[in-house]
Amino acid sequence: MRQARERLGLPQDKLGVMIGIDEHSASARMSRYENGVHEAAISTARLLAVALDVPLAFLYCDDDKLAEMLLLAHGLSPKDRDEVLRLMSTKLEQASATPVARKEKLR
Repeated sequence: MRQARERLGLPQDKLGVMIGIDEHSASARMSRYENGVHEAAISTARLLAVALDVPLAFLYCDDDKLAEMLLLAHGLSPKDRDEVLRLMSTKLEQASATPVARKEKLR
């Protein structure tokens, strides 16, 4: 969340107010969310995702590379997303067809 907020140059209090949190507690509450002290309810997380222009899954992703992929895919057109999905599927099929990959699957 912090990464997405900072990418937009938003201070914590402004983001909080944007999603309907009282301005007097917005900064503290956003800080608690960002630091993992409290987890936002899914309805709040959806508001945050919209305000930050990120997919909801981005806020829950614990893998930096996957989070970056989600963010990049979010910016693509539906047609381009389909193309990326096809490419990823092809890559996975190719990877699972290698002798090493087949051997790993058997373990």
